[in-house]
Amino acid sequence: MNKQVTPSVARLIVVMVGITLAVIAYLRGNYLLGFNYGLAYAFIAVGLVWMSMGSFAFAKKPSWVRAVAIGVLSIPIGYVMAFPASINRDIQVFIDKQADDRTARAELRNVFASDAAFANLSISTVHLKVVNVTISGSFPDRAALDRLRNRIATECPTAQRCPLHWKITLRATHESMVGLDGELFASRE
Repeated sequence: MNKQVTPSVARLIVVMVGITLAVIAYLRGNYLLGFNYGLAYAFIAVGLVWMSMGSFAFAKKPSWVRAVAIGVLSIPIGYVMAFPASINRDIQVFIDKQADDRTARAELRNVFASDAAFANLSISTVHLKVVNVTISGSFPDRAALDRLRNRIATECPTAQRCPLHWKITLRATHESMVGLDGELFASRE
């Protein structure tokens, strides 16, 4: 029985490994730093697999030296991609902002989904020194707005730590409220 791997089987294996590594790299990059970094991580993983493939798997005369060199370079690249804060601690601040952003959005979406009065609301975020959360949309009346503010205070600990901005309209009175939560509601509390 011939134990040599045929080129088509080798290509299939390399493609499967490449796709798997690209998906893992994308998920890690997206989790740590967001969608754009996830794509960059995936492209880097595909590039490393492509270089390995070109130097070893499909070459007529495989270059063990080049394959080992790519493998040796891939280890620190993979480490930096998986744990970027270990190289530059400032990146941890950005990673933490991404985590706060995702958590605040999830908390607010859960609150919005639980009450029909909040169906017309949307969330946007801006990363400055901290994550700023803006709630946009309309409420049927002031009671619904007060109900949401109370629920955010009790059910959304991450969103509560973020500066909360409003761009809303009360449909009953056609009143528009735009600004920072503390400034808009300071006189009413």
